[in-house]
Amino acid sequence: MRFPCKSPITAPRLSGGGRAGRAAGFTLVELLVASAVFMLILVLVLSITSQTSQVWKRSAAKIEAFQGARAAYETITSRLRQATLNTYLDYYDNSSPAQPRTPANADTFQPSVYGRNSDLHFVVDRTSSLLAGSADTHPGQAVFFLAPLAFTLTTANSGKVASLVNACGFYTEFNSDKPYFPPFLSGSGAVNERYRYRLMEFLQPAEDLEIYKLPSDGSATQYDQWFTKFLPPTVAIADAPVRVLAENIIAFIVLPELSPHDADAATDPIAPHFQYDSRAGDITSRTKHQLPPLLRVVMVAIDEPSAARLNPPGRTTPPAALSVLGTLFQDAASLDDDLGKLSAVLIDNNINYRIFDTEVGLRGAKWSGQ
Repeated sequence: MRFPCKSPITAPRLSGGGRAGRAAGFTLVELLVASAVFMLILVLVLSITSQTSQVWKRSAAKIEAFQGARAAYETITSRLRQATLNTYLDYYDNSSPAQPRTPANADTFQPSVYGRNSDLHFVVDRTSSLLAGSADTHPGQAVFFLAPLAFTLTTANSGKVASLVNACGFYTEFNSDKPYFPPFLSGSGAVNERYRYRLMEFLQPAEDLEIYKLPSDGSATQYDQWFTKFLPPTVAIADAPVRVLAENIIAFIVLPELSPHDADAATDPIAPHFQYDSRAGDITSRTKHQLPPLLRVVMVAIDEPSAARLNPPGRTTPPAALSVLGTLFQDAASLDDDLGKLSAVLIDNNINYRIFDTEVGLRGAKWSGQ
């Protein structure tokens, strides 16, 4: 049987020095274009990374700059919530104005009517009015009150009586940090003295409480001595129960308010001029021996770089750029407008700032419109 013959397999023809074909590759122009594109992408990535890093650093610095202010603000709101008056009903005489029984009138007192009474006190007013100082060095407001914080310096009392009452207060002041240096830093030249706006805390130990002590003359007008007699310049700073709660707090505002659920909240504000005194007025006063149900607490803080620029070493007076503080926050109706004016001043002077603003409900308030 014969098989058909297949065509012989022929080898491919070689050319170009024996290679089957020229190998694929990039030209010099292609390499240069690819390198340029790669460099452009690299520059864009580095630029985005740098911008992200700067934003993160600025945000972290801003958070760190206001960490102390936030902690101070939380301390204020926490303690204000615990304010108490321990109000009770007591007899008043038939004098005008009617007065409760005191050691001064014990021999002539004739009970006539019932009214609210309290041995404690809650007061809000301009700092320059309550304390010695000008509106420039003591801007904004101060608040003084009593709260069961059980703070004591006596070891025998510590941890035994959880309801010990303390006198508390908060206010802003432009001052030097030198009086508050630790003893080992108080020597001359140890540290640089810095003048700043500072938020001060007044916290009196329970064993030193004098709220129940009447003035020697029995005068009701001297009842505020329970806190003023312990504050500078009446006493030396080293002996005063005060401490720096936060630095660079340029404004501290407390606005007593009625609850929006009160029928007369819209027509009869209880503190139209940032003032509230639970001992002021006669027996018919709506605020007499009552805590306000709400407090709007506002605090304006600036960062340390801005403060250092406004008050460089050697400057001992309030900065002229913040002189507007002495004219603001005098009328409750203008609070938001005043905050806007202050913000504009801070922005114009390239000052980094933050405004803390919230409403605090007082647990001990038993507000009555009667």
